[in-house]
Amino acid sequence: MIQKFIDVFMSSKDKLEAQFSESHPEGYLEVVRAVVSVLPDLSNKHINELEFGSYQGDYVYVISNEWEDKFWYVIVGYGSCSGCDTLQSIGNDSFKDPTVEQVKDYMTLALHIVQGLREMES
Repeated sequence: MIQKFIDVFMSSKDKLEAQFSESHPEGYLEVVRAVVSVLPDLSNKHINELEFGSYQGDYVYVISNEWEDKFWYVIVGYGSCSGCDTLQSIGNDSFKDPTVEQVKDYMTLALHIVQGLREMES
């Protein structure tokens, strides 16, 4: 866990909550983008999504910074149904506006993503 990322995330909670209140994320990539958007160390970033699995598995997100030779990654597990997939479970009523409880759950997912960020060794 990179403490400075956690600190920035915690100070940016209002911005992320507002974003998740507007609409449901379409996928994990959108949640990762939201998290990365509040982390200044990762500005001018590129995010690549790698998928390992079929009905269930892992997404590996590789984040690069254009002006530094640093890379970060986070692994997010996914499932095939709302019973075994966090994002599907949260957005079960995604045809409606996000509820307060759903926003809270998206924020928990976002926190887990920022906690899972790791810098790649060169």
